[in-house]
Amino acid sequence: MNIPLPVARALLHPFFRGTFHPRVPWAVQRVLLNATALAQPLPRGTVVKEVRLGKRRAERVTSGTVTAPGTVLYLHGGGFTVGSPATHRSLAAHLAQATERPVHVLDYRLAPEHPCPAALEDTLEAIEALTESEGDAASSLVLAGDSAGGGIALAAAQHLAAGGADRSEGDRGGSHPAPAALVLISPWADPGDTAERSRDLVVSRAWGLACATAYLGDGDPSDPRYAPAGAGFTGLPPTYLHTNRRELLYPQCLRLAASLRGAGVETNLVVSDVLWHAAQAQAGLVSKAAASVGDIGVFLTGRWAQQPAGPAAAHGA
Repeated sequence: MNIPLPVARALLHPFFRGTFHPRVPWAVQRVLLNATALAQPLPRGTVVKEVRLGKRRAERVTSGTVTAPGTVLYLHGGGFTVGSPATHRSLAAHLAQATERPVHVLDYRLAPEHPCPAALEDTLEAIEALTESEGDAASSLVLAGDSAGGGIALAAAQHLAAGGADRSEGDRGGSHPAPAALVLISPWADPGDTAERSRDLVVSRAWGLACATAYLGDGDPSDPRYAPAGAGFTGLPPTYLHTNRRELLYPQCLRLAASLRGAGVETNLVVSDVLWHAAQAQAGLVSKAAASVGDIGVFLTGRWAQQPAGPAAAHGA
């Protein structure tokens, strides 16, 4: 399906404006997003299996044949408060098709019921589970996410780069190699940063402030688990960072790209002039969004090709 960009914007803007509103209860926002996700078509040959990663539910999405070792752990966006594997199933399926690898979308705990660092803890447990269940070396794993999920993915990558240390308490856990790559789509890596504009096509500054407050809870806003943009970047894997000029997070994404490059991280910054915040979530409806997911797939297959051969992955549809 391909909805022309002007039509897609005209349809999506009122929906997002009404759904992502600070006066709409979180539970209602979640129901609305999950319900509308059913309208997203999936590529032919997509298989969705429910799995457990650590203590959390997840979806293992494949589309066509799995041809080589490697997997993606995907963290969905939604301001840390909404979103689910269902809302990002189309994106995951298109990414699985583009990479010919499975994509796991984690149903991490949401704020305000579970503020930071609950989502990060769930992610780290999922990484531990995937390095066992998929039969891959940890270095064959890709961490990816959009918006809030991009911030969680970045925080998880920093945790791994630090050798598994809990930087807030100095407790050192198990050591894992860095992931094969990091994919950040419109990442929200500094929730405490106030946007310069009042809204974009998808989100508003007011909604973002409500989400940031819910996610912080009683925590410290300088905690790198909450705001990984203020933490270290040394040792992070090659990173694909997508943003667009129309979104509220555009300045923040540019600063993050500069920080990554300043730390010597190989960074592929892609800036779109036509898409919107985390538009890849509409890959089943908008061809340019699907093409963007395909570009991410090209980046990832290139990174996996450079990885040393490891144990055979558990292939299959």
